[in-house]
Order: sequence, then structure tokens, then C-alpha cells
Amino acid sequence: MKPNKGQKRKPNHKAFIQENFSDQQWESFDSDEPMPQGKSDEMHRFILGHISSKQQRRLKLIRVTKYLSAASIILIIGFALYIRPKNTKHQELPVTAKNELQAKVTTSSWKEVANPGTDIIKYRLPDSSFVTIYPASTIRFKREFDQKLRNVYLLGKARFKVKRDPMRPFSVFSGTLKTTALGTSFTINTRGKHISVKLHTGKIVVADTLTQQTLAYISSIGTTLLYDPSLRFSRIVKPATVIPPATALLKREGSLIIMKNIPLTKVLQLLNEAYGIKVNSNLTDVNKITFTGSVDTGKEQPEDVLKLICLINDMTLTRTSEQEFLIQKNR
Repeated sequence: MKPNKGQKRKPNHKAFIQENFSDQQWESFDSDEPMPQGKSDEMHRFILGHISSKQQRRLKLIRVTKYLSAASIILIIGFALYIRPKNTKHQELPVTAKNELQAKVTTSSWKEVANPGTDIIKYRLPDSSFVTIYPASTIRFKREFDQKLRNVYLLGKARFKVKRDPMRPFSVFSGTLKTTALGTSFTINTRGKHISVKLHTGKIVVADTLTQQTLAYISSIGTTLLYDPSLRFSRIVKPATVIPPATALLKREGSLIIMKNIPLTKVLQLLNEAYGIKVNSNLTDVNKITFTGSVDTGKEQPEDVLKLICLINDMTLTRTSEQEFLIQKNR
């Protein structure tokens, strides 16, 4: 088979085959017919050039793909680095601003009053209750009490005079103790080993904030609750019974001396003056003794009066001279 002769063009596999080999020539092609040497070389070069062209395009495609992949990775990393600081900043700023706002609200809504000096100070609370703050003591409370509660936190010693408000209990937190009242006065001291709560007027309830148990209901004025935080132990100390001093009476009716709750030292002085005698005694023995009775200096002898006084008070009378006596407490 002889290929068609024509004008030489740039090798193209489709055009080359169609121009040089028609369909009839392919059908009548005999493999025994030798191909001209020029055409054979030309086809060989064409095939090699075609293969080389495809390989070069494939290499270019691979290089472009690699470049695009590398560029994509660089773009993604750059975008992530660009976005990350913005997101971090966007997340952190609101949190910081919120914390600062909360800190400002917390600081502004609470009030702390401290007494670093050596004199006591008085302070008026938001509900018009008064507190006496002792040296080295501090109270803390909300600038505006809640609608249902009036809470004060104490460190040290303070006396509270609470304005009565049945709808809003007044509570003082001191360590693990909570002292609650509606309208009364009391003193709390957290110094030292024990916490003490002393009632002055009204009524109070003292509870343990850890166990939520009521420790005492105090209504007797002067009663003190002592609480040991380390042992979680409390006890009530009632006020000492105060005996009012007896009414003294000294009355004279002629030679009669009427005495009621008169100190014995005064009685002996009266006898010395009335009888013209001298009665010696140890002041320690007679200092706390009183005498109630009457003496008629016109009818009774001084020795008989002194014997009666010694008998009543468990004492001994000794006559040291005609007008001198000694009385002593029996040991």
C-alpha cells in the first residue's frame, strides 16, 4: 500500500492517517507489500513524537496538580492562621468584659466597715439598725438588704441593736454560727477560742451553719452562749443572780438604838460611843458582817450586848481590861 502524496504539514495523527491512508487502501493493504523507507521513518518519528508529547503533557499536568495542591495547603494554613486570632479575640474579650462587669457589680453591691483603731465606732446599717464595732473588727453586708433577708457577716466583736421588722429576719454570721433576731440587741465576739453570743434585750436563735441545727433559743436577758468551733460544742451560761443590797436602817429613840442591816464595824463604833468602851477586832473577821436588832444602852450592860453579837456570828468575846474588849472569829 502506497500512501497518498501531498503537501507536507505539521504531523497530526488523525490528519496524517486520513491523508496518507484512505479506507480503500487499508482494506486492500497487503502486509507483504514493503513500505517505502521514507514513510516508515516518518511514521516512526511521528509515533515517538506523539508519545513524547503525551508524556510531557502528563508531566505538566502532574506538576500543575502538585502546585495546586501545595497552593491549596498554603492557602488553608494561611486562612486558619488569619482566622484563629480573630476568633480567639472574639471569644476572650466578651468573657473578660463580663468578668470585669461582675467584679464591679460584686464590689459595688457589698459594703465593708472595718475598725482598725483602738476606740469603738458606731455605724448605721441600711435598715436603720445600729452596730457598735469594737477595735480590730470588721462587718460586711449588702449596701441594700434583700427584701426577705438582712444578713451581716462579722469578724471580731460587735454589738447589734436591731430595728424590728417581722417580715425580714436579721442574721449575723460569725464563723460557723448564725444568730437570728427580729428586733433585739445582742453582742457577738469571735475572738479567742470560743465564739460568744450574749443577749441584752428581746430574743435570739443561734444555729450551726454546718449542721443546720439550732443550738439555742435565748430569751433570758444576760444569757450567753459559748461555742467551741474545734469541738463543735456549745453551752449556755446564765447570768449570775444578783441579790440587791438590804435596806439599812439606823434609828435612835432615847437610849434605844434600832439597827437593821448595819455593818458590824458601825455597830461596834456606836457601842463604843454609847458606853465609853473600846472594842477591838480584826477587820477581816467583821468586815462582811451586818447586825439587825436593838440595844437599850440605859438598861443593858455592854458585855451582855457583845456576848449576844458574838453568839449570833460564831465569834468569841475576850475582856482585856475594865473598859476594853476583844472579839475574834472562831477558827
